[in-house]
Amino acid sequence: MLGVAVLEDGDAADIVQLFNGIVDQSGAGIYLIQDGVMQYVNRSFAAFFGTTPDRLMRRRLADVAPPQQRETLVAQYEKRIAAEGPVDHFVVRPHVRGLGHRTIELHGSQVDYRGRPAVVGIGIDVTEREQAHADLLESRAQLRQLVSMVEAIQDEERGRIALELHDVIGGMLTAVKFDLTRLRTRIENSGGMVADEANCLLRLTGEVTDATQETIEAVRRLSDELRPHMLDHLGFHASIQDLATRFTARYRVETTVDLPGEPFELAPEVELELFRIVQEALTNVARHAEASHVRITLARDEDSIRLEAADDGRGFPEEGPAPTGLGLVGIRERARRVNGEVTIGNAPTGGLTIQVAVRP
Repeated sequence: MLGVAVLEDGDAADIVQLFNGIVDQSGAGIYLIQDGVMQYVNRSFAAFFGTTPDRLMRRRLADVAPPQQRETLVAQYEKRIAAEGPVDHFVVRPHVRGLGHRTIELHGSQVDYRGRPAVVGIGIDVTEREQAHADLLESRAQLRQLVSMVEAIQDEERGRIALELHDVIGGMLTAVKFDLTRLRTRIENSGGMVADEANCLLRLTGEVTDATQETIEAVRRLSDELRPHMLDHLGFHASIQDLATRFTARYRVETTVDLPGEPFELAPEVELELFRIVQEALTNVARHAEASHVRITLARDEDSIRLEAADDGRGFPEEGPAPTGLGLVGIRERARRVNGEVTIGNAPTGGLTIQVAVRP
C-alpha cells in the first residue's frame, strides 16, 4: 500500500517559498501572461529587457512589447491562448540601454491558471549565439569572396604565363629548331669535312633537334593547361574529350566521356568554369583517388547543365569529417560563379562522385 504524505500548512509555505526562490534565481527568464497582462516575470526575464520584475508585472503585453514587433507579438500570444495548432518560438529584439540591441527567444505554451487560460514559458537570451552565427556567415562570405578573387587572379596569371610560353618561349624554341635544321643542311652539303666528323655532327644535331621538338610540345601542353586555348579552337565538347585523352595517356587511368549526341553552346565563362572543374576533378583523381577508371558525363535538361565526374577509387573516409581541400573548395566556388550547385560524396558502389548543376 502506497503511503501519502500529508503536508502541514508550514510545510506547504516552505515549499512555495523554495519554489519561488529557485524560479527567481533561474538563469532562464520565466514569464506568465494572462488576459494580455504580464502576471509574473522572474529577475532573469526582466534583466533581458534592462529592467526589474516590478516594472514589468501587471502591465499589458502590448505596452511592454518593442513597438516594431507589438502587433506580431500580441498575435502570437492570442494564438497560443487559443491553442490554434503548433506555434514556434518567437524572437524579440529589444534595444536595452547600455547593452544595445538584444535577441531574446521566447518559448511558451497554454496552461490553465486559476481557472482561466494563460501562457507560461521561458525566455532565452541568444544574442551571443546570433552574433556568432552572423559572424560565421560573414566569414564564409569573405572566404568565398577570397577564393573567388584567388581563382580570378590565378586565371589571369595563367593566361599571361600561357601567352608568354606560347609566343615567347615557343617562338624561341622554334627558331632554335629552324637553326638546327639549317646547320644540319650545311653539314650535309659540306664537302671538306671528314666523314666521321660529319656523321658525328649530324647525329648530334639530330638529337638536339628531337629534344627541341619535345620541349616545344611540352611548352604547348603546359600552355594549354594554363589557359585552355582549345576551347576557342575545338569547342567545349571536343576540349573535354581531349582533356580526358591526355589524362589517360599521362596517368594510365581509363577515362570514359559521355557527351550529348549534339553539341550545345554555352556562354564562354560557363564553358571555362566547367572545363576547370573537370580539370580539377581529374587532378583530384590522380592525386588522391587511387582509381583505375573515371567517367565524365555531360548532359542538358530543360533548365540546367549537368556535369558529373565519378571514379572507382577509395572515396572519402567512412569516419570523420569529409576532406575540404582547396581543390574541392575551388570546384564549389567555380560552380557558384556561374549560378551552379555542387554535390560531392561517395557513390553507393564506391569511389567519389562530383556532381555539378548549372542553370545558365
